[in-house]
Amino acid sequence: MRRVRRKAAMIVLCCLLLAGCGRKSDIYTDSYQYLIGVSLTNVMEPWLNNLVQVLSERQKEDTDVNIIFRDAAGSPEKQIQDIEALMASGIDLLIVSPDGSGDLDGELEEVSEKIPVVMAGVGSKTDCYTSLIQADDEKIGRLAGEYILENLYEEGDRIMVIEGVEGSPISEKRRKGFLDAIQARIPQEKIVYDYGDWLRDQAELRMKDYLVSHDQADIVFAFNDEMAYGAFLACQQYRAADGVHLIGVDGFEGESAGLNLVERGILDATIQSPDFGSMAYDVALALLHGKETAHNITIEPQLITGNE
Repeated sequence: MRRVRRKAAMIVLCCLLLAGCGRKSDIYTDSYQYLIGVSLTNVMEPWLNNLVQVLSERQKEDTDVNIIFRDAAGSPEKQIQDIEALMASGIDLLIVSPDGSGDLDGELEEVSEKIPVVMAGVGSKTDCYTSLIQADDEKIGRLAGEYILENLYEEGDRIMVIEGVEGSPISEKRRKGFLDAIQARIPQEKIVYDYGDWLRDQAELRMKDYLVSHDQADIVFAFNDEMAYGAFLACQQYRAADGVHLIGVDGFEGESAGLNLVERGILDATIQSPDFGSMAYDVALALLHGKETAHNITIEPQLITGNE
């Protein structure tokens, strides 16, 4: 099912890419007023996959707007090229999700002098954006830690934490918030950290590695719901799923997404992070219509449990 959904999302993305391959004045009619470019660091990350879907759905409701998507597939060099291609297409506004490395800063500084830039997910070391939309990632980690302490943890429990990509600012903030919440009560030697690269299959492999070494995990906190589900699948295959408590992050709707996994009792909880797609679209429209928007926007996460 995961491969089918991702393949469908990629087909949608490819169609959108093909629809926006030339300059606005060359291939577009006057049926819309604004052209938005979207530059993604890697559409395989679930929250960016969701961003594509939400922006695409919102655009269908607005005949004044057209959107061109570009996926850098994890390459900062390609993302710079993508942004240059979007600018050559005559976009009126750029929505961009950097990887947090700062490699795009020089390019974005040049772009921001010409058109509005809406940055989503990860910030920049420079002031090269019009509006930045972020989750409170430290609070996400802290909410997970507090929930574990208050509802799940018993002395001696073994905990597996599955982070995203090594070096990711989002992962680092979530880990810091988690540690701030639990370190006074849970011995660090009882916690194992590993990286699942935000992907279900990678998290499944890392969870299997853990089970080979430790036989059983009592609590798993994964930094997104996809990885939490991967951990669950690994526990099932190794007949170690009974009694394991799983917590994820994202809280998207859809089959095998976070809200569904909580409803089915697979996850004990998910921390619902912001709907970056709708927020980015609303901010973009406001800017295109000449309105002012906040320079920095932080959206509060919400804990969702099976008891709600």
